[in-house]
Formats: sequence, structure tokens, C-alpha cells
Amino acid sequence: MTALARALIKSGRLSAEIVERSENRATQRRTSLPDELVQAGVIDSASLAAFISQTFGFVQVDPASLAATEPMATLPPTLYGDPRFLAIDRRDRQLSIAMADPTDDALISLARFQSGLGIVPLVADCRELAAASARVATLYAQSITHGTETASSTGAGDTTNPIGVDDAPAVRFLHRILSEAVASDASDIHFEPFETSYRIRFRVDGLLQDAETPPAEIRSMLASRLKVLSRLNIAEKRLPQDGQLRVETDDGDPVDFRISTMPTLYGEKIVLRILDRQNARRSIDQLGMAEGQRAALLRAIHQPSGMILVTGPTGSGKTVSLYACLNELNQPGVNIATAEDPVEIPVSGINQVNIDERIGLTFATALRAFMRQDPDILMVGEIRDFETADIAVKAAQTGHLVLSTLHTRSAPASLERLRQLGLPAFNVAGSVLLIIAQRLIRRLCDCKTVHASPDPEVLRAAGFAEADVESLTTGARPIYLPAGCPKCRQTGFRGRLGIFEVLPVSPMLQQIILDNGSTLDIARQARLEGIADLRHAGLDKVMAGDTSLDEVLAATDD
Repeated sequence: MTALARALIKSGRLSAEIVERSENRATQRRTSLPDELVQAGVIDSASLAAFISQTFGFVQVDPASLAATEPMATLPPTLYGDPRFLAIDRRDRQLSIAMADPTDDALISLARFQSGLGIVPLVADCRELAAASARVATLYAQSITHGTETASSTGAGDTTNPIGVDDAPAVRFLHRILSEAVASDASDIHFEPFETSYRIRFRVDGLLQDAETPPAEIRSMLASRLKVLSRLNIAEKRLPQDGQLRVETDDGDPVDFRISTMPTLYGEKIVLRILDRQNARRSIDQLGMAEGQRAALLRAIHQPSGMILVTGPTGSGKTVSLYACLNELNQPGVNIATAEDPVEIPVSGINQVNIDERIGLTFATALRAFMRQDPDILMVGEIRDFETADIAVKAAQTGHLVLSTLHTRSAPASLERLRQLGLPAFNVAGSVLLIIAQRLIRRLCDCKTVHASPDPEVLRAAGFAEADVESLTTGARPIYLPAGCPKCRQTGFRGRLGIFEVLPVSPMLQQIILDNGSTLDIARQARLEGIADLRHAGLDKVMAGDTSLDEVLAATDD
């Protein structure tokens, strides 16, 4: 129900039954609520326009202004084919439109989409608006016909379509959305169709944020356009599809996207992953590890053989860490092969294989083939099953360095996970060199503020040492809170950073594995060896002023 419908009912001018019936007819006929009310004879158009102006504060358009309205050549023809509104004035990036119901947000969204401009709604008498809209539409059609005849007579070619395909509203809108997402440092773009609306959201710093809301009518146009750019089957709307596309943004830079489509109840939901090539070029120094963690990782990756595992939930930056290791190892005298699902970013000098289980190209199949390709270093996108784990371990034991990922919550849990997959304890103990567990947490913006009075009990419960609790509560060392500014969109955070647990498999840990020790046994020994877990790695970032305590607690609340 629009704001106008609610206001009419609340004012007592019309009954709820009459208003709801008229609103339903307006939806079915693609007319406005004022049109249906006036046509039903329950209210006259002039008093209704005056009521809207007085109730909501919209400026009322003078009938003489409507009579003098001419079509603007700078606007698309779709703006002159809808009797529910009429474009009457444009100033810079703002377009004033006369509407019978200026409280209709969906219609305003449609006008914004079609014009690509900001909309200033004005209220007009619905009968006068309908007459003016019809007259302007006729004038526009005549101007198009005249332009076509002139072009044909001069040999200029066919101009019956005054707007080229690349200038169509849906194409312009999509280009603007993609450019805004890249400029916002988003990692993903979600296009979500619902029964009466269409939602677009960006994932920025790990959280979904609403972007511009287009009219629901364009869902099929946007889906088709994205599928054409991705070379997907535009006729297939019953099954999921995956692909990639490259788009040049407003800055002129080409950006790669990975696309996934999914049929839902009200249309195809589409998610674009923005593939940041800079992430693939990061070095180990740029990951944000503590000095001891960095040194342990460098020692491990320069071993001639063995296995290095990176673990964490989806979206924790595991792939970036693996690429950082590969960049360190990618030298002219080394043969590196990777099996990924999918290959997100091509890297020069590395042989990358796209896994496709539909045709039988699994991680295990690729690993077997790699072993016949004289490899030095292998990277497996993920160890999911016994077969892949078994081949990877055997490769690590026969003179190859193997890098891969697992989905576990901590580094000690990864060793237990390999045993659960069916690997013998002696194979795990003899092949795994090092495990990295990681999370991505939000970085505080420069607008951060000092926490004036942190609760010492909260600090102790979080895991701070007593000496640190004293320094933080007395103000000797500050602890920061998010504030909010235009630069960070009032969130208090801007960008993300990694926290890591880097666990080298020492002789003592090997013995615990051979003795079938539990995850708790492994974690206890890791702490005795001075290995910081994810929580304490996060607390170090809090002490450094990089993030907030709440952010660390949320990311490490296992």
C-alpha cells in the first residue's frame, strides 16, 4: 500500500475497502491510484491533487505548465510512453517529473532507472496529466518519424532506433552498478529478484550493503545482459550457470568478474565475484603476519617436499595466502601446477587447471595427471575427500611441495580432519610441514576513537594478559572503538586485515599425531611451543590499534 493510500484512509475521506480495491485495479492496469479513484467517481481530480500537495508537501504543477511541456531530446523515449508521469524539466543531473501519485516509490525508481538521473517528484491533476502525457508522446513519436524520413532521404541509414544498444537504460544502469561496486572495494555483487521488488547489494568488508534499487521490471533485462557478457546460455533459466566476464569500468580499467546464476521463485539470482588481480600479486610480506609467523612460513615453503595447508571458512582469504606463497616460489627453474575450482586469476609462469567435475576432471584426476608432468610444486584448491588427500600426501612424500586448503576452524583441527578423511596417522605426521588458520577482520577507519573506560573483566575474558589489562584500563595504552565518517560510510571500518595462526608441525606434534592425540592435545602442545592462536593474534591487532575488540571476538568466537 502506497503512502497516499494510507493517508486517504487515515483522513477519513475514503473507506479502506474503496482505496484497496482501486489500488489493486491500478496495479493490474498499470495506472495510478488517483486515476482509478477519479474514474470510480469517489473523488474529483482537483481536490485529490490538492490533498496530496497539502498532506505530503509536494509542489503542485500548474496546468499551464503541463500544456506547455515539450519532449526533451536528451531523454530516452521510454520516458514519454508512461501516462503515470511526465518529464517536465531537467537541470544538471536532476529531472523534475509530474505525477498523479508522487508517493509511488516504485514508479519514481522506474523513472530514475530509465533516465539515469535524480528524480524530483511533483504532483499534478491526474486528468490533466493524462492529457498532457498523451500529447507529448504524440509529439515525440512525430519527431522520431520525421528524423527517420530525413535520414533515409539523405542516405544516412536507418535511425528508427534513436538509442543504440549500448545506450539502453538497462545497459547504462548495469555499467554504473559495476563501476560503483569496484569503486567501493566490494568483493561481490548480488542481484536478487523478489515478487514485487529487485534488490542489489554489495559485499564490502565482509558485510552486505544495499546498493541502488532498480524497478522490478528490469530483472530479466539485467539477467540477459549479464549472461550475454559472460557468454552463457540466455535461454537456460531452469539450471544454475557459471562463467566469467570482463568489463571496463568508468575509470577505464578492465575488471574481471566471476558470475554465478541460480533460478529462484521470482527469477534468476545472480552473484558476481570481483576478481582483484592485485590480490594474486601479493607477497608474503603483505599478508599482515607477525614476524615469527612470516619466518615460519618462509622456512616451510622453501623445503624441497612436504605439505602446507591453509584453513578457514569461505571468504577468509585462503586463496590469497596460497597465491602469496606461489609468488614467492614462482621462479624460472621451477615447474608449478595448480588445480582450482575455478581458476579465478591467471598467473604468468604457473600452469593452472580448471576443475570441472561434470566431465570427470576432479582434483584427484588433475593431481594424478600432474604427477606425470614432472612437477616441483603442486597447489590443490581444496582437499575434500580421501582420494584427493591420499594423492596429495603421497606427492608430498615423494619429493614435491604441496599446498592446499581445508575447511576447519583452527590449525590443530586440520590435523584431526586429515585423519577423519581416512589418512593413516603416520602419513599425516610424516608429510604435513605447517598449517595456517586465518580469518579476515575489518580494519578501523582513521576516524576511530579511544575507548575511554574499557571493562577489565571483559578484557580478561577476551584473553588479554594481566599486564595488558592494567595498561589498557589505566590509559597507558589506548584501545579503540569505531566512530563513523563519510569515508567509511559511517561504519567506522574501512578495509580488512588478516589474523593468523601459523603452526609448524614440530617433532612433539608429530608424536601426538602418531599417538592419535585429539585436537585439544595438539592445541595444548602448540600453546606450550609459543604458537599464538587466532584469538591472541587478533588481540595483538587490537593492541596495535588496527581493529576493535568486538570485531576480534566476533571473528574468533569458536
